[in-house]
Amino acid sequence: MSSQTHINGDLVQGDKVGGDKVLGDKYEYHYQPPEFPLDNLPPPNPNFVGRRERLAAIQTAFQNPKSPVAITQAIAGLGGVGKTQLALAYAHDQRDAYDLIWLLRADDPATLDGGLRQLGTVLRLPVQNVDAPTARQMVLGWLNGGHKRWLLLYDNADAIKPGELRPYLPGGAGHVLITSRQTRWPQAQMVRLDVFTAEEAAGFWQRRLSQRFVKSGRFDKSLAAELGYLPLAMEQAAAYMLARGKTPGDYLRLYRQRRADLWQRQPQPDDYHATVTTTWQMAFEHARQTPGAAALLNLCCFLAPEEIPLDAIMAHADTLPAELAAVLADELARDDALAALTAYSLATREDGALTVHRLVQTVARDRMGEEQAKIWVEAAMDFLAQAYNFDSHQVDTWETAGPLIPHMQAAVALAEQQKITVTAKPTYKLVLEGQMSALCHMPTSGCVAVLTKAIYPLYVPFAVTEK
Repeated sequence: MSSQTHINGDLVQGDKVGGDKVLGDKYEYHYQPPEFPLDNLPPPNPNFVGRRERLAAIQTAFQNPKSPVAITQAIAGLGGVGKTQLALAYAHDQRDAYDLIWLLRADDPATLDGGLRQLGTVLRLPVQNVDAPTARQMVLGWLNGGHKRWLLLYDNADAIKPGELRPYLPGGAGHVLITSRQTRWPQAQMVRLDVFTAEEAAGFWQRRLSQRFVKSGRFDKSLAAELGYLPLAMEQAAAYMLARGKTPGDYLRLYRQRRADLWQRQPQPDDYHATVTTTWQMAFEHARQTPGAAALLNLCCFLAPEEIPLDAIMAHADTLPAELAAVLADELARDDALAALTAYSLATREDGALTVHRLVQTVARDRMGEEQAKIWVEAAMDFLAQAYNFDSHQVDTWETAGPLIPHMQAAVALAEQQKITVTAKPTYKLVLEGQMSALCHMPTSGCVAVLTKAIYPLYVPFAVTEK
């Protein structure tokens, strides 16, 4: 008997799939094929907005007629940015381009095996009375046979490692779309997904809330910014407003005054896997497993969310708690800690600076006890007090000092929340008096210009380093 299997006249090649040979001559059978097209997609999300550039990029990458093997793409990004929604939107938009579209939960190998067995049953393959590896190879063998145009969605591949997922990926000429918080998928083309743009956020409010609540754009813009344009947080807010009859202005007031109580009252949105308070749980746990990663995140939680100066942090590591200082002093350990934060999208790194989403900061701070929060806000302020090197007689210090001002203001605000006295730190005197607010939204060159023409005289009476 040959090492090939015929399925209703079609040939399933006995080639390699995920490192295991398709079981060919052991299982020779004929079956009645199902009627196509087939899919198991949930209904389209009526509130999906924007993302047109990302959808077009995914479609373009898949349009490669010369590819002899499955084209694989991975949508990666922070939990709550809408990775699953983007994948499902693509699948619905391109429904006519495929005979088979199948959504698989990729939480772990057992869940994947169950999903592939279900697909095998729908395809009328004899998968019911065989073990999981055999059923898997039957389904992958069918996909590799080139019978139909197919798209497989491997959703929520957050905990599973790329090497663990590989045996579950088909090798035939089809399309694979993975969604994950992990940013490294060697076998896939990466599609990085970020939060909403301001325009997308406005479109979401309009569609989700309708004109009943959207009377003035002012509160809508303020609320979206307060929520960091995170789609999950905006969906939770919209659901609460609709259920309670609140306006965006009402919600913004409650969020600022009683955020923790407000979040506790919000259930998991239908189109997401978690809530804002739970979505980063696994990423936080992953960070704790790497020395220094959680400590570095704790420090970043008491700085401004963008342009966190990694070089300055390393240069002044001696001001920081010992657990973080030791890691920062060791290049290999430091790289491990940074990789742990970026691997699950808790932070992004670009041009020597880190970015941590404002809600990641908020949730991480909430998870700290009061004592830990005080330790880290004081550490942030001590670091900034030493790093802020403004000298009115040295122009080169003006450019390095300016970008630290937003972090100083953030540290002051958070210190006040923790009831930590900051007036004793001379570096922060101007922050408390509001003298630096004009610099916060300027590029570095603007900071230098303002320091030169307007702010410079204000610095002369005050010390800028601890005495």
